[in-house]
Amino acid sequence: MKVRPLTFCLNFLCTLCTLILGLLVMLIEDRIYRLIKLLLYTAKEENTEVTATKLQKIFFLLEKEKGIQLGLDFKPWFFGPYSSKLQDYIDKLIESGEVDVEEEEVRDPLSGEIIGYKRNYVLKSELKPEEEEKEIEMFFREWVRKSRTEILNYVYKKYPEYAKYSMIRDKVLSRLQE
Repeated sequence: MKVRPLTFCLNFLCTLCTLILGLLVMLIEDRIYRLIKLLLYTAKEENTEVTATKLQKIFFLLEKEKGIQLGLDFKPWFFGPYSSKLQDYIDKLIESGEVDVEEEEVRDPLSGEIIGYKRNYVLKSELKPEEEEKEIEMFFREWVRKSRTEILNYVYKKYPEYAKYSMIRDKVLSRLQE
């Protein structure tokens, strides 16, 4: 059986493209894992917390304001911009033991009932920032020092289209007008 040269070339090119695409996806995923760990390292250095909300908003700002496209597909959600992909990445780091989660009960101020948990992410693995990460590290340092409220105020004011489904939008926006 003879293989036509054109068919062989097309099959080879398709295989090569699939391999290259797979490598690009792996590189992007590795970069996202690295950036999450860099954020948590920076928080540890600054002796501050990174909650689930803070993580989501800082990565949202990384994409929007630094132009670093990570393909996280942020959508408007209950507390502003949210990426389920970013949550998947942090969950995998937790499963692998590189990140720990400290949970703190959140109680209703009137009834005292537990209404949820505040999740604080802590880097367990070692990390030494690379020289080419300095700009991103400084960006993380700037935002990780801010309170959750300051970050939400900024994001809701500058990107109102991402706050349209937020359960706390009115509360956040009313604070901005005071």
